[in-house]
Amino acid sequence: MEKQTGAQQGGPLTGIRVIDLSAVVSGPFGTSMLADQGADVISIEQAHAPDIVRQSGALVDSAQGVSAMWAALNRNKRSVALNLKDERGKELILALIRDADVVVQNFRPGAMERLGLGWDVLHALNPDLVMCSVSGFGSDGPYSHRPAFDAIVQSVSGFPMVQIDDDGDPKLMATIVCDKVTSLNVAQSICAALVARSLGHGGQHVEVAMVDASIHFLWPDALWNHTYVDHQTDTPDLSKVCSLFRTADGWAMIYPLGTDAQWQSLCRALDRPDLATDTRFADLHGRITHGAEINTELEKEAVKFTTVDLVQLVEEADVPAAPVNTRDQMIADPHVQYRDIVQESLHPTAGRIRSARSPALFSKTASTHTRHAPLFGEHTDAVLTELLQVSSDELSTLRSEGVIA
Repeated sequence: MEKQTGAQQGGPLTGIRVIDLSAVVSGPFGTSMLADQGADVISIEQAHAPDIVRQSGALVDSAQGVSAMWAALNRNKRSVALNLKDERGKELILALIRDADVVVQNFRPGAMERLGLGWDVLHALNPDLVMCSVSGFGSDGPYSHRPAFDAIVQSVSGFPMVQIDDDGDPKLMATIVCDKVTSLNVAQSICAALVARSLGHGGQHVEVAMVDASIHFLWPDALWNHTYVDHQTDTPDLSKVCSLFRTADGWAMIYPLGTDAQWQSLCRALDRPDLATDTRFADLHGRITHGAEINTELEKEAVKFTTVDLVQLVEEADVPAAPVNTRDQMIADPHVQYRDIVQESLHPTAGRIRSARSPALFSKTASTHTRHAPLFGEHTDAVLTELLQVSSDELSTLRSEGVIA
C-alpha cells in the first residue's frame, strides 16, 4: 500500500502520559490504542500478582509470561510492578500521577477509594488529570458489585439471544466483544476529555461501564424492533437476512441488501429474472423483510459454483461479495497483505510475533510500534529512576521489601 508521507514519527498523542492501573482486557486494549498513537503508557501491575492475561490463551514457556493475548493488548507500553497496599507503593503511584495526563483503572467500584486513590484525592493532587474508570456494570445500580467478565456482560446485554441458532438456542459471540467494544469507548472518551481539557475545561472523571458500551453497540440493528415506542414492528434480525452460502468447494458471502440496482444486477448475473421481478424484493426494506426467502434462493445458486468463480461472477456485476476466509486465509489475503494490516515484529522472549497494526493512518503523525509488549515489571527501575529520581540503593531496598518487583 502507499505509505504515509511527510509523517512525524511518534503519533498524535506524543507527550501524553498515561498511568494504566487497569488489567485484563477492557482497560488495557483501550490504552494500547493510546500507546499505538504515541502516548507514554505506563502499565502498573500488582507486585505479587501479574495481570492474568499473561497466562491467557496461546503461551510458550520461553516467552516468560508474554502470552499471545498479552502481546496484542500491551505493545508500546512500559510495565512497572508496585505493591499498592504498601504505603510506600502508594506514595510512588501518587508521585507518578502528579505529573500524568491520564489515569485508567478497572478495579471494582469502591476499590480505588479504599486504596486512598479515589477521584477526589487524585483530582486534588492533579487538577488537570483525566481519570477513566472502567467497570462491568458501573459505579451504582443493583449489579454494580458483581464481578464482570465478557461472557457475563454479553448475557446481560442480550448478545446470546441475538446469536440464536436455528434450534432456538442462544449462543455467545465467539470473541470477547463486550471487552473490546468497551475498550474502544475507553480510548475515544479519554481523547475527548483531553480535547475538553485543551479547551480550558480542566481535568475530569470519565466512567465507562461494559454493559453501557455493549448495549449501545448492539442497539442500532439488533434492537431495531424495540426502537419505536408507539409502534410495533417485527422486522427480521440481520442474522436472519445476511447469510453465508455453501459453494461447490467452500463458502462465500453474497450481500443482497445493497442498492436496488445492485439487486437487479445480482439477479441478472445468476440468471434469475424471476427474483428481479418479484415485488417482495423490489426495495431494500422488502429484501430485509423477506431475507429468509432470498437466502433460500441464493443457496440454490451458490452450490453451482466454486467459491472463486462465484465471487468473481458477482463482483463483475458490481455486487458486494467475498470468500469466507479461514484465519490462515485472512492473513494471506492479498488485500490484507497489500494494506500491511498483519505485521511481524521480534520480541526478545517470544520470538517473531504477528499482530494487527493500528487501524488509524495519520497523514502527519504516524502511529508506530516502538516497544515490545513488556515482561512483568520490565521497566520498574527505569520509570522510577527517570520520572521520580529514585536512586539505585532505594530501588534495591524497595525490591527486597516487596514494594516493587
